[in-house]
Amino acid sequence: MSAKMTDLQNLGFGMVCAPVFTFILQPTMYLKHARMQGLPLTWDPRCLWRGTAASICNETGQAGLQFLTTGLYKKLILGGASRHLTPLEDVSAASAAGATSALYVSPLESVTIQQQRFGGDMADTCRRMYRSFGLLSFGRGFVATALRDSVYVVGMMSATPCFEDRLTKSGLGATTGSLVGSCAAGVMAGVISCPFDCIKACMKGDFERRTYGTFTETARSLWRSGGAARLFHGVEWRCANLSGCFFIVALARQRRELEPYLLMGGTTDFRMESLPERMASAGVLR
Repeated sequence: MSAKMTDLQNLGFGMVCAPVFTFILQPTMYLKHARMQGLPLTWDPRCLWRGTAASICNETGQAGLQFLTTGLYKKLILGGASRHLTPLEDVSAASAAGATSALYVSPLESVTIQQQRFGGDMADTCRRMYRSFGLLSFGRGFVATALRDSVYVVGMMSATPCFEDRLTKSGLGATTGSLVGSCAAGVMAGVISCPFDCIKACMKGDFERRTYGTFTETARSLWRSGGAARLFHGVEWRCANLSGCFFIVALARQRRELEPYLLMGGTTDFRMESLPERMASAGVLR
């Protein structure tokens, strides 16, 4: 995330945060996927937390990769120069990191969605998918996943810190600023990325291609079945999921208890100052 944190610190920070927000927000993932695929909703905890193991594997690796690659892309853009990133450079680095992480995310989300639809444990689901559809089936919906995650990472890495900085400067406390900023960024990123997420969920839930084929075929099918509104089914759950995720990450940035993880293998002069100061010193905020 930061261009001044080491690669290991960026990776560790993401991987420490991910299991926490994944377990807490897993019901929103189930409800979002069910709504997007037009499946009946249920409040049965056995269904709400179904696929949690696959989600934790997904989110832990995803968050680690997203924090790592965002930091790498920022360092690549700076090229060793001592200056602040421009807003366009900051957004570009986060967007590229989201697309890159989709290489890891897409196969695991296929497992999660198949498990949520048809039950079974993670290993059984992987075996069934491989036997029935082959190895390449794990990458189904990659383009939609990459587009969605480009927006998602921009919301988490760029928009949330920017909103927090402006809100704290306006007089809000650090926690309140994090909450309001995270919700604003979560709603913004959730709405923009929802069509891609809806296409992805439908493609990954229909490996047999009975209704949904390629990316463009799925988009056309959804449009014909309900117009633009159909592409935003589940947007409320996606916005809730992203807002909660962004807020947990923002709080984790502010917690001194994470300092040992952030210092592993890194410099000893890293300080857990307030979020806006830290983001400004890292060159993320102008």
